[in-house]
Amino acid sequence: MPLELRSNPAFFASRRAVWLQWVVVGVFALSWWRGENLIADLARQGENVADAALAARKAATAVQASLGLATVEVIVGANDTLERIFRRLQLSVTDLATLRALPELRKQLDRLRPGELITFNVQNMKLMGLERKLSPSETLQVTRASDGFDSKVIVNPIEREVRTAEGVIDTSLFHATAAAGLDDRVALRIADIFQWDIDFVLEVQPGDRFRVVYERLSQDGKDMGSGEVLAAEFVTGGKTFRAVRHENAAGLGSYYTPAGKSLRKAFIRAPVDFTRISSRFNLFRLHPVLNSVRAHRGVDYAAPIGTPVKASGAGRVAYVGQKGGYGNVIEIEHANRVRTLYGHLSRFAAGLRAGERVEQGKIIGFVGMTGLATGPHLHYEYLVNGTHRDPQKVILPEQPPLTGPALAEFRTATAPLLAQLDRGPVIPTRAGAAATPTTATAATASAPRPRSR
Repeated sequence: MPLELRSNPAFFASRRAVWLQWVVVGVFALSWWRGENLIADLARQGENVADAALAARKAATAVQASLGLATVEVIVGANDTLERIFRRLQLSVTDLATLRALPELRKQLDRLRPGELITFNVQNMKLMGLERKLSPSETLQVTRASDGFDSKVIVNPIEREVRTAEGVIDTSLFHATAAAGLDDRVALRIADIFQWDIDFVLEVQPGDRFRVVYERLSQDGKDMGSGEVLAAEFVTGGKTFRAVRHENAAGLGSYYTPAGKSLRKAFIRAPVDFTRISSRFNLFRLHPVLNSVRAHRGVDYAAPIGTPVKASGAGRVAYVGQKGGYGNVIEIEHANRVRTLYGHLSRFAAGLRAGERVEQGKIIGFVGMTGLATGPHLHYEYLVNGTHRDPQKVILPEQPPLTGPALAEFRTATAPLLAQLDRGPVIPTRAGAAATPTTATAATASAPRPRSR
């Protein structure tokens, strides 16, 4: 170093300034690193939490609570129990034992639902109260008292308005319902109600129309979407299909024709949500792989690999495994000597085995292309007394209709709903109140067709 620099005070002052700057930067870097590690440590303590950021926020909130009064929101994890949450928040297990000693509280707190939110009020690591939503309309509130804890259930009822809407289909049931001011749940419900009589992929055409009587839900003035469809009408191919909802003595709701016949059939027409029919029932079909005339004794429903396949009716599994050109196949025996077959599956439902009882609609396997198949699809067969029938044309067995006192009760209960269905769109009313008819308006839309249900 030159002598003139070594003797220059300004030079050393500048060097000291630079050194001090680097010291400050280092201190900040160390603080940042320690802070990041602290947050990471806290996040790791948040067991069963969706992501580390949420866990860090929750842990940080718990730290704040230790310094005074705080509200701690806990999202219940898949394996969470109230005890685990208490220990994670460093709350007194003695308080937990006091809570669980109260019979009603124990019942309301022991069974937690993954993903639900529980709010804890904490002061100096001491539980002051908690809130848990028991249902959409009920909230449990627990507060500390001089001799333990007090609890009450706050009821915030859901308001139900009975409304009527209608529409005309251009190309899509979903968009026609949307144009009529309805959400997708109503469209899906319509498809579910009439699934045994209408194929919403192949049969629905432009100009078909619908009308529904349904519930609109709200709470504290906030709209919560649609509730149950109470009555419905669908007109397609010159035929009118009507349904009305009725609850039995046990409170279970089902849909019936106005005459009291159940719309639910013993079998689902198509046991898979398909995109198209790639091959129909044909006793003289040219086989696409073997290139020879071979009877096609079922229907091929094209669908992506992995699409769930449902049992078309209640019955007992007769066979699960591989069978020649069928590939992975399931056979189910039903009442009245009916047998169904599901072929070319990619895999079976977990735990499914021969001899097992299955209910209608239960997922039994998944679409694939095993065996002699040129593309992913479900090969579905329907046999009566060992003879193959066309699954698309066979008359499906019906459920027993209502009779006697049950039919009389049904007619009395459903008459107002059917009358409202006849009137068309009405001014919204509270459930059970009278309604004044208004002018009906049609809704139209255009979009891809919904898949069959």
